[in-house]
Amino acid sequence: MGMFDFFMSPEKRMARHVRRLTNRDAQPEDRQASAEWLASEGSPRAILGLLSRFDMKLDHDIKNSTEIEAMIALVLSLRKDAVEPLKVWLRQCKAVTQPLEILVQLEGEGVAIASCYEILERERASGNDFKPAKKRAVLLWLAERRADDIVEHAAPFLEDFDEGVRYAAAEAIAATGDDAGRLPLLQALANPDEESNRFRARICDVFIQRGWGVSERVDDLPEILPTGYQIRGDRLARA
Repeated sequence: MGMFDFFMSPEKRMARHVRRLTNRDAQPEDRQASAEWLASEGSPRAILGLLSRFDMKLDHDIKNSTEIEAMIALVLSLRKDAVEPLKVWLRQCKAVTQPLEILVQLEGEGVAIASCYEILERERASGNDFKPAKKRAVLLWLAERRADDIVEHAAPFLEDFDEGVRYAAAEAIAATGDDAGRLPLLQALANPDEESNRFRARICDVFIQRGWGVSERVDDLPEILPTGYQIRGDRLARA
């Protein structure tokens, strides 16, 4: 604790440590000291301040990775005290990967998946089109888990304004192997307003891999299929 900390209110002291923790120009040892102070203080507000480090990235990848690993260890050391702040942080953060992985270690994969569904629902309900990177990250994280009910939660994002989000939603649905994903993917493929050949091609590959039929839209698809694909009977195939 610095000499001037004695003259600060607890709120100002905490704010000072959060600012230093997320200051790229601060010395690494100073950022670490602030991180340890916040972890030691241990209140929900302090833990939220500690978690804010995950949204800041240093230009030097190795140094950044080293600090992030130290942050993860500190948060894990807080055990159950970190769970609710983690859930709150996930609603407002930009970078979700590390917080989700910590939540998995503390509470299990099911709790982390439920938090992802909550994030997606908030994004969908709010109509917020200004966080495509977060939506992409959540959908791709879910794709690696092949979770139950993912089709229901990912399908609305097949119509997202951002091509990367639409692609990530398709990946998440495809990863489940669930036949429930066939119809929403078929609707996305047949959307006449879709402009991304990459997105359409990925959906075509999923249909070919799964052996899914396209009988409902067999008359609509020939004119909009991406180059290199065709319809044979009621199935898609490589041309």
